[in-house]
Amino acid sequence: MSKSSLSRQNNIYQAILSKGRIYVSELSKNFHVSSETIRKDLDILEQQGLILKKHGYAEIMNDYFQLPLNVKITEHALAKQAIAKKALEYIKDNSMIFLDPGSTTLALAKYLPLKKGLTIVTNSLAIAQLVSDMKHDLIFTGGRLQKKGKAFVGAFTANNIDAIQIDTAFMGCDGFLNTDGPTTFSFEEVLIKQHVIKKASQKILLCDASKFEKTGTYTFASFKDYDVLITNPVSNKEKELVKDVKEVIYVNADQ
Repeated sequence: MSKSSLSRQNNIYQAILSKGRIYVSELSKNFHVSSETIRKDLDILEQQGLILKKHGYAEIMNDYFQLPLNVKITEHALAKQAIAKKALEYIKDNSMIFLDPGSTTLALAKYLPLKKGLTIVTNSLAIAQLVSDMKHDLIFTGGRLQKKGKAFVGAFTANNIDAIQIDTAFMGCDGFLNTDGPTTFSFEEVLIKQHVIKKASQKILLCDASKFEKTGTYTFASFKDYDVLITNPVSNKEKELVKDVKEVIYVNADQ
């Protein structure tokens, strides 16, 4: 398979992820190739278990994508999607990554079929369910289920994380207005996040621009703890809030 074909198929998969369902005619127009070529691309994606090919259109294989989540996955969806696409660049094939509970990390999880040989560690029930249908290895931390956030927490969860060496951790937060670091509304998640930070070689914070205007109850880390922050464009005043992060990347929602 040529590199151009593989690249087009990856982009087609991203397009289907974005919309849930997309028509062959639209794909043909967007990628400037024939409908026959698009159908062959869709055949390959279907064989890989990523999509379902229907008459005239294709849709995501896993029905889980359409289910409502307790996390606010529909809020700022385009912004989160752009952040997730950028975050994908920081994932190396055959590496071990951690994804914590949250809507932006869930958005990132949907793109993981584009990578090879990952071991994915998570305490998120939502992410674990999604990743279980992929070809990657999954390590589910277990623990006590916090039903509101669909996250596993507690000493059992923390002890399991301590036994793992994590290459890159992708983490979210509930906001950081007027704080020295990211925050969460869940006291139980503070312990887990802090253990992840200790065990990860690279720490990446993912959050949309709305988090610059919000603050959770508990601060679980300092901005100095993070190697990268990926977010959306914000004002110069808001940039000051995260100046202690080693690298801050701003991505537009339409990227």
